[in-house]
Amino acid sequence: MMEKMIDFLIRLFGLNKGNKFKKYGYFEGFLSIVLNVVLSALKFVFGTLLNSISLLADALHSLSDVITSVIVVFGFKISAKPPDEQHPFGHGRAERIISIVVACLLIVVGFEFFKSGFERFKNPVPIRSDALVIAVLVGSILAKEFLYQVSSRLGRRINSASLRADALHHRTDAISTILVLIGFVCFHFGLFSLDGLMGMAVALIIVYAGISIIVEAGNFLIGQAPSSSLVDKIKDTAAECDGVNDVHHIHVHDYGGQLEVTIHVRMKSNIHLDDAHQKACEVEDAIKRCVPGAEVTVHLEPYDEVEKTS
Repeated sequence: MMEKMIDFLIRLFGLNKGNKFKKYGYFEGFLSIVLNVVLSALKFVFGTLLNSISLLADALHSLSDVITSVIVVFGFKISAKPPDEQHPFGHGRAERIISIVVACLLIVVGFEFFKSGFERFKNPVPIRSDALVIAVLVGSILAKEFLYQVSSRLGRRINSASLRADALHHRTDAISTILVLIGFVCFHFGLFSLDGLMGMAVALIIVYAGISIIVEAGNFLIGQAPSSSLVDKIKDTAAECDGVNDVHHIHVHDYGGQLEVTIHVRMKSNIHLDDAHQKACEVEDAIKRCVPGAEVTVHLEPYDEVEKTS
């Protein structure tokens, strides 16, 4: 059902036309900005009227989503720039750098609200709620889950770390709103300190989301090993090419939408140089077809000499 909805949005806004990577990022970013501005305003108004620190924390969490979505859009603008002399492999890794910036902002906000929640826990203040507030919170949960589904699914389709990170942000916002809702219900039954506890719980979720994003982006920038499924896919594709006797020493460098793949291929030593070059090109083309966005370099080795020395 959700996949059909995503397909509908892609057709409606023409996201597959032109630079798909950039359009997906812009669409998710602007959709997130609009919805989060509305949600943040509603939560802030009701949080102020009800004197609820957890609802105010949740309002600022939604507002932080606006800021992070603006940063995500900016990151996609940089990432979509073509290669130049100083960046021959493009600017795709800027997306991960932007993710770390977003994560740092999240962690700072989380720590601030943990302190506020702790103060409210020590000194509870009465809060009240009604059916309208509950409706706003439930609507917020549904809206954030919708944003999570859109962001995560679009992120998977273009293999975008920024969209996956933003999706995680949306999901934590939905969870934090659920905690706020629980706090209101419990306060109604006389558990007055729970609003502060819920505020601290929201803060911990925010910090956890930030740390998770930093770990994911940091692993990528350091040079995370490719998945075994991708390595097997490259190896199997090369091995199926005519004349290839062995495939090994596979390296994959991901520059954010631009993959640099190098492999060693063994062939019979009596093959003519022109034919060997042609077969190497065939291997490169085959891998490019099965791994979108890959640039492939094939290093040839004589198969007969390997057999003699073994």
